Amino acid sequence: MSKYLSSDLWKPSNGFIATETEDKIIKEKYKNLSILAGPGAGKTEILAQRANFLLQTGICKAPQKILALSFKVDAATNINNRVTLRCGRELSRRFISSTFDAFFISIVRRFSTLLPDWIQMPANFDVYPFDKYWWDDYQRKELGGQVFHCKKSYSPLDLSLEPNGAIVNFWDYCTVNKIADYSMCCSMAFTIVKNYLQVRNLILSTYKYLFLDEFQDMTNAQYSFVKTVFKGSDTIITAVGDANQMIMGWAGANPKNFENLKKDFNLEIIPLVINHRSNSNIIGLVNYVIKDLTPKGEEPIVYQGTRTDSPPALSIGIKKFDDVNRESEYISKFINLIISDNVYLTPSDFVLILRQKSQDYFELSNEIFQNNGLNLRNEDALVVEDGVKIQDLMVEPLSVFLILLIRYKVGYINYMQEKELERLSSFFTGYDLSQDRDYKRLREFIVNLTLFLDLSSSIEKSVNKIIEVIGDERIKAVFPQYKSQYLTKVIKSFCTLFQNALDKNLQIIEQAINDYEGINQVKLMTIHKSKGLEFDTVFFVDFHEDSWWGLCKAVQQCDSEKQREEKNSFFVGISRAKERLFFTKSKGKWPPVISELLQGSDLVVDMPEIK
Repeated sequence: MSKYLSSDLWKPSNGFIATETEDKIIKEKYKNLSILAGPGAGKTEILAQRANFLLQTGICKAPQKILALSFKVDAATNINNRVTLRCGRELSRRFISSTFDAFFISIVRRFSTLLPDWIQMPANFDVYPFDKYWWDDYQRKELGGQVFHCKKSYSPLDLSLEPNGAIVNFWDYCTVNKIADYSMCCSMAFTIVKNYLQVRNLILSTYKYLFLDEFQDMTNAQYSFVKTVFKGSDTIITAVGDANQMIMGWAGANPKNFENLKKDFNLEIIPLVINHRSNSNIIGLVNYVIKDLTPKGEEPIVYQGTRTDSPPALSIGIKKFDDVNRESEYISKFINLIISDNVYLTPSDFVLILRQKSQDYFELSNEIFQNNGLNLRNEDALVVEDGVKIQDLMVEPLSVFLILLIRYKVGYINYMQEKELERLSSFFTGYDLSQDRDYKRLREFIVNLTLFLDLSSSIEKSVNKIIEVIGDERIKAVFPQYKSQYLTKVIKSFCTLFQNALDKNLQIIEQAINDYEGINQVKLMTIHKSKGLEFDTVFFVDFHEDSWWGLCKAVQQCDSEKQREEKNSFFVGISRAKERLFFTKSKGKWPPVISELLQGSDLVVDMPEIK
């Protein structure tokens, strides 16, 4: 290992130029920080640069590590990739990026013997969500129709005291079948750290710094775990989030997260008021909505743009139609018109966002888009029944590895993609990329794996052979989320989606790769799936009161908290746009309250007719 850099001489990597506020966040050594980071503030890049600073300067010195906990898999993958590219493989080994769920699972697998005596969960249990259909089926078959008043009552957070008989019977059933859902894993992990100081001390001695990403989405149970482990410790916390983007209330997110964190960990609050993403008109709308979302008596955060270019003549527009067919016809033609006027744009730069039921909209619109020369891709669709959703599959490390291996095989790979392939391969082999001898072996490993790829035959046969060569156990050791049936789901989903792309493109491999990855396809997704992403042009479709029934109900019941959550969803949707933001509806009335916000902003104009 080369000598650590002096903190005074350290510079951000990748050409990043930090503002004074960003520099303070990146280089903070001792204080707990709460970063209020709105849309387009570049919070992931700032966290990556902060990790780079702590590791390269030796402030976080071996064997201590940085733990980054995120709510979503793609967020955890994104920051992990950025840190690796900025400080290299050797240092990035001490940056552990994980979802809360994956971290809980790893603790339970390692310390399952420390669970209360009434729980005999084996370490090799499978994890998957117990959705409504599974839950109803369980109650009908196993309980003879007995119903818990609350579905989540089967998993109290603290399992130290043996609960009632029905819950014990349920856990016994899960133990025998070696299954658990994510709520159960959180409860087990919490119970272990609460009752065993040795486990808590092991975590604290391992992680000198803790990053909490998208903190506004943390549930009460997740916060209780963080508080139990880290309160009163020497671990330095950096929490990043935006209360205006809290849209996971249905999953248990607590709107008081920031307030509780400040009280329990004595954080210094730092707002990031820069928006690097959007043009001035869209930032103007963002600020107008924030003003409405800000509680009375508080000063709203006003975001400032960094761009000096002029926004398009039509940057925020609205239009109504008689039905979905006319709506889809107009949007597909309008996308083609924008692309013809902006040759640097491709269909991938456009997204259709809606509140819910993306598959219903896809089935009504897909053929119309195809008739206008565009492919529409529903990112929220399951590739196969009981498989993985398309958007989730794109960030799964195994599927990323496989598609990069195919790219390497056919020579359709750029420098950054090749480096990512080497990084993932080094995980599977244990080879050190910084050592010439290991690097040569790693390259041989990659070449040897490509020999098993026969793209003129079934991709499933090739993938199964590659998995066999690497080894199931090795894959599961590197990526703990695959220590269950989930590995099979990812493999099956990958093979199905890529085989479909191959069949569709008559074995034209480069086009099949593009098809698999959604390149040159217009994206369709729900607001929840759009979070954290950005697009040149956003169409907020199906924008009527029936789609926003939750908001309508909240308005009728004068439920201010629910209205706030619905407005947050609206805010997340509009803040994805860089250049253009359009609202369209195919029936009924415009959704209440949020449509009034659009009208009151004086930034929205009628969209033109298209022949």
